[in-house]
Amino acid sequence: MGSKTDRAAFTVTVTTLLTFLIASHIGTIWTLYPNVFVAVVLCVYCIRQIDEDASLLLSSSIFGIATTLTYVPMDWLFSRKAHLVFYLRSDFLSNLTTPVGIILNWIVFATLAAYCYQRLAMIFRTRFVSETGNSRIGFMGTAMLAAGVTGIGAAVGSNIIYALGESHLWVWNATQVDQIPQIASVPVFVPVSFFATFLLCPYFFGVAGGFPREQHAGVAGIRCGIFMGALQFLGFLLFYVWK
Repeated sequence: MGSKTDRAAFTVTVTTLLTFLIASHIGTIWTLYPNVFVAVVLCVYCIRQIDEDASLLLSSSIFGIATTLTYVPMDWLFSRKAHLVFYLRSDFLSNLTTPVGIILNWIVFATLAAYCYQRLAMIFRTRFVSETGNSRIGFMGTAMLAAGVTGIGAAVGSNIIYALGESHLWVWNATQVDQIPQIASVPVFVPVSFFATFLLCPYFFGVAGGFPREQHAGVAGIRCGIFMGALQFLGFLLFYVWK
């Protein structure tokens, strides 16, 4: 796996954080689009390289698109029906509940998370599997280790991003449910759901040489989107019922 793709993924991670940091001060939805442009350009550049394998980046992109398209209906339920989140800015389609710029950045987030998991799993397999003497245990163990690191990164990253966008791009807990504990204005079940979701990456993707069997990136993304939406809704419902 070439280092160009790793550097591209790192660059997009940095530009994503900078984008939402800028948006937290300017308060306009249009600042989100340059980040999407940078991500697309770097992704296409890496995939077109002939001197390195871009299969992980390509599969991660498919995963990101499938995850987001599956999750969007659940976000509609959050915003239109449960009134958990209220978006303050619209862009191209004013009648669309979730702004297009936010949806496109969700694809970037999910793609980065999938690439992180798959890349770490590959690195850990190379480093640790040969030492275990049992390929099935080694593959599953390294997959869970990679999923744990990815889950922590997704939880921390989601909390930072959602906190930066608060009061400028969206408002969480618009129903003012007092019993929902928060971390930097973000309901606690949001980062928890990100952590739990990406901790299940070995289930979504499958495990090479082990159980469960490997799945197509699109199928993995659909699984991820359904699970994340259901987990967030159940987290909200838990506090809403007990208010």
